[in-house]
Amino acid sequence: MRPVLPVIEEGEKMAKELKRMSFDEFASNVRKIFDNMAHKGEPVLIEREGQIYRLEPEQAPQPEALWTSYDPELVRHGLRKSAGALAELDREALLRDIHRGREQISHGRPS
Repeated sequence: MRPVLPVIEEGEKMAKELKRMSFDEFASNVRKIFDNMAHKGEPVLIEREGQIYRLEPEQAPQPEALWTSYDPELVRHGLRKSAGALAELDREALLRDIHRGREQISHGRPS
């Protein structure tokens, strides 16, 4: 006996099955998988030691949404209020600290 498939009515969308792979397959194809996700925007499921992990691209906010609550007068007020906040700092010591911090190796950033 053949399995009965659900009938999809017009206008109804069928849920797309996510690509599922083993951790080893993922590890040996990382670049290709990320390129595919960037192109298609679809998540993947990765199985490792019986656990399933979902990896998906971050949904960036739409550019127009970034400016919906922008108030230039409020920004000017904030800038005026913060004026002089660094006046009491030792400029040379601050620059030394910044440069020393940039010399340190951090995960995810080349030294």
